[in-house]
Amino acid sequence: MKVFNYTFFPSFNKALAVLAFMMVATASLHAQFTFVGAPPPPNKYKASQVVDPDRGIAIYDKMNIAIGDSTRQTPKGYAASDWIEDYYESGQLLHKGFYIDGKLKVYKNYWENGRMERNFRFLDFSKSQMTIYYKDGQLRSDILYKDGAAMKTNEFYPSGKPDFEEEYDSKMEYLLGRKSYYENGNPQSLLELKNPKKKIYYQTDYYENGKVKEEGGIVLLPGTDDYRKDGTWKVYDETGKQTAEEEYAKGTLSNQKKL
Repeated sequence: MKVFNYTFFPSFNKALAVLAFMMVATASLHAQFTFVGAPPPPNKYKASQVVDPDRGIAIYDKMNIAIGDSTRQTPKGYAASDWIEDYYESGQLLHKGFYIDGKLKVYKNYWENGRMERNFRFLDFSKSQMTIYYKDGQLRSDILYKDGAAMKTNEFYPSGKPDFEEEYDSKMEYLLGRKSYYENGNPQSLLELKNPKKKIYYQTDYYENGKVKEEGGIVLLPGTDDYRKDGTWKVYDETGKQTAEEEYAKGTLSNQKKL
């Protein structure tokens, strides 16, 4: 049997070398595209690293595609794109989210006890919703966003009683109303739209005992997000007795009469 000695065929050797180079280059290129944007390995955190006493698990909101301005990177420095999970050191699931070019499109965070802490999802092309919960599962916040701005907000105390409510018009140009409450359930401040065309409101502020503290008109300054006292305001003491009457002109006190 005749055996070929390839050393005597330089052109054949060159072809083999080129083929080998192409195979290596192709494999390298394939590996590069395989790992670009691939999800980074799960991170593990201590609860003290990720849980804010006042805001909860808010560290991922900065990568939220609707309201954040940061991106998540893979270990190789690429923008993450895929489902990613992070965990507590205990092994309990902390976060599960779907990333597109490093931005969170949808995600859920969890307390270490296994209960959901927050849930963000898109409702349509312009609207998204965030619901946030206390450790015991009680609803803490329910926020409807439009184009990244809070259109309707409802917040609650741990007891389940309302804390704060606010809603804007469909074009996000002016407030439809705003309400805040004391922990005992009594109203703290109520802002009501009385004349949508002229953007005239009426506001009533209360003492914690439920008695009116002061009340009067509010106007939205044209072309701004500035709401100011306007017209006659009545002032009361904690027993409900009126103690003064004040006159305002677009936020400026022009006259005050003690009673």
